Amino acid sequence: MRFEARLWATSSFLLLVGCSDAASDPDAARWIERDPLAELPAKLSAVGIYQGSEVANALEPALAYEPGHPLWSDGGKKFRSVVLPEGSSIDASDADNYVFPLGTLIFKTFSFKTARSPDVEVPVETRLLRLKEDGWELSAYAWNDAATDAELLDLKRSQNVEVLGDDGEVVEHAIPSRLECKQCHESADSEVLGINELQLAKSGSLGDVLPRLEPAPAKPYRALPEHGPLTTGVLGYFVGNCVHCHNGSNGAASSFDLRPEAALSNIINQPTESSATADGLRISPGSPDESILYLGVKGGTELEVKDMPPVGVALRDASAVQLLADWILALGNEDDP
Repeated sequence: MRFEARLWATSSFLLLVGCSDAASDPDAARWIERDPLAELPAKLSAVGIYQGSEVANALEPALAYEPGHPLWSDGGKKFRSVVLPEGSSIDASDADNYVFPLGTLIFKTFSFKTARSPDVEVPVETRLLRLKEDGWELSAYAWNDAATDAELLDLKRSQNVEVLGDDGEVVEHAIPSRLECKQCHESADSEVLGINELQLAKSGSLGDVLPRLEPAPAKPYRALPEHGPLTTGVLGYFVGNCVHCHNGSNGAASSFDLRPEAALSNIINQPTESSATADGLRISPGSPDESILYLGVKGGTELEVKDMPPVGVALRDASAVQLLADWILALGNEDDP
C-alpha cells in the first residue's frame, strides 16, 4: 500500500505522514516532539504516529515500507512504518542486516475483520520497536473495540483477541508476550525483521527508503537465487517466515539453515536429526505427507510433529501449505520445479 507523504518537522524528528491535514491536531505529535526515548504514553493517540480517531486516519503510517516476502500473521493486514531521528541515516553497509540510528521507531499495525466490523478490517494491535541505548525495546498497544485508540500493554503474558478469518470463522489471534516477541526478534542477526535490501527491493519499497540509506545500495539489488517458480516461491516463504530463526546461527531456535543459498541442501532428503520434532525427512520429494517440514507448516497433523512457526500463528497459511505441497510433489518429477 503506497501513501503520498510529506515532511513534518518536529523539534528533534522528521515525521512523514500520509494525510494532507494530519498535522492539524497540535496534540498528536506531543510525545515525539518531547522525547521519543522517554517513557511511552499509555495511549497510542498520544504517540503522534497516527492522527485523529477515525480508522482511516489511524492507519496512515510514517515512512511506509513493505517486505517483499511478508510474515504470515493469521491473515491480518499489516501497515508498517519507520520514524528516524532527523538528519540520520540507516547504515546499509551490510545488505542483509541494516544498522539503525539510536532513537529509531518502527511501527507495525495489524488489522483484521472482527465481529463488530465483519466487512472491513480494523486495527487490532500496533507493535513498536524502539532503539534505545541498551538495545531494542519491544512494546505493543491493543486497540479498543471501536478502533478509536489503543492502550499500552505490559506484555507480561500474551493476550488473545477474537478476529475473523477469510471464511468468517472466529480466530483467537494472540498479541504475543515480550518473551514470545524475543523468540523471533533475538534469533536473527538483526532484531529488525523485514527491512533489508532483498525484502525492500522485492516489494518496491527500496526506492522510498533509499534517501535514508548510507551507503546507497548499488544495482543489481539483492534477490533470491534463480530457480523454477515453485522453488522460488518456497524460498521466498522461508525468507519471510522462517529465516529469522533458521539462519545458520548458534541460536537455540536455529536448528538448520533456511537462508536462500542453503535451504535446499539442508531440507531435501535430509533427516530431521537435532530438529526437536518427529523423526523423518524434512522434505521427501514427491511425498508431502512424509515431509516433516511440510507437516509442521500445515500444523495440527501429528502430535510428535512440531508446528512451525511455534508461536504467533492461530490460523494456518493455506496458500503456503498448498505451495509447499505442490513443490514437494513436483520435486518427485524434476530437480528444480
